[in-house]
Amino acid sequence: MILDKTYEINGQKIRGKLYLPEKKEKQKIIILSHGLSLNYTYMIPYAEKLYNKNIATFIFDYRGGGYDCHSDGKISDMTIDTEKEDLNHVINSIKQEPLIDENNVYLGGHSQGGLVSSLVAPTRNDIRGLFLFAPAYVIPDDMKERDNPREKNVLNLMPEYLGEKYINSALKINIFEDIKGYTGKVFIFHGVEDKRVPIEYIVKADKVYENSVVYIYEEGEHRFTDEIKNDVVDIISDNI
Repeated sequence: MILDKTYEINGQKIRGKLYLPEKKEKQKIIILSHGLSLNYTYMIPYAEKLYNKNIATFIFDYRGGGYDCHSDGKISDMTIDTEKEDLNHVINSIKQEPLIDENNVYLGGHSQGGLVSSLVAPTRNDIRGLFLFAPAYVIPDDMKERDNPREKNVLNLMPEYLGEKYINSALKINIFEDIKGYTGKVFIFHGVEDKRVPIEYIVKADKVYENSVVYIYEEGEHRFTDEIKNDVVDIISDNI
């Protein structure tokens, strides 16, 4: 069954969908986070494919997370810090769902969603594993180019909204120090042709994590093809 879910935080609503296979026992779950400027509809292909493999997922919109966002909040108020707050709240809320095994919660995410998942996981002791799709570890460095950004700098995604709040929040991140405290299993999926997140960030992250595996796709770009998504889902289903 697929259920609409709404969780409230600071007087605002976070909206998403819970994909819950028909099982009698409590289920493991992976919480999937969308990237910057997007919304949870971009995670539906992963959720549907995992659902067909009898794996529960939750997809949701960050508050002000992107265009056509289903959750409350303004894009101009969204920062890495607000998304970390949202994800923590979602994790705590999902663990209270009666058919979810609170001891088997995994995080996954694309681009900024992968970055936020990477930052949240080391601050908790209840995340069993990370599955990261082109995680945007480049974002803190992108903020340093604000006056002369490269073409694929994330500031060019929503220039009318990404201002001082977002930039200052991202500049506080010391990415490779902040992620290394997570000791669970980490799976990173990345395309060689990704111009948004240069592959050297993934290579360095793999060295920082003590328990990571990286899957490189020679012709993969920042947004994965359906073929790559199928491979990602197969790997998730084998390791969750």
